[in-house]
Amino acid sequence: MIVDALFPTYRFDKADNDDFMVIDQWSYVWAAFAGPLFVLTKGLYLLALLDLLAMAAIAAGAIFGLTIIVYLFSASMEGMILMLITVVGGFALNGIVAVRIVRYGYLRKGWRLGY
Repeated sequence: MIVDALFPTYRFDKADNDDFMVIDQWSYVWAAFAGPLFVLTKGLYLLALLDLLAMAAIAAGAIFGLTIIVYLFSASMEGMILMLITVVGGFALNGIVAVRIVRYGYLRKGWRLGY
């Protein structure tokens, strides 16, 4: 399914004890709307700064895309649909980037991907 391919579920296990952490589809929703805060809550402080920069770049790209769409399509139905796709796509990309940054941070901290 395409949702599972774009938003995979990760299970992290701690090697020295029985702790585990699961990042599922709801984590993507939370990360989409509050990317750097999502990373901060996982205890990855420097990576939250990286996610803040990534979120700013994604927002700049979405604003640029919206500007081009408004210029080309004005208030047509196609323009409105493209604007909606751009905004939803920007939020989805922000969630994916935040979760990937958390995944990277957990792997660097010694967590391993569970099965």
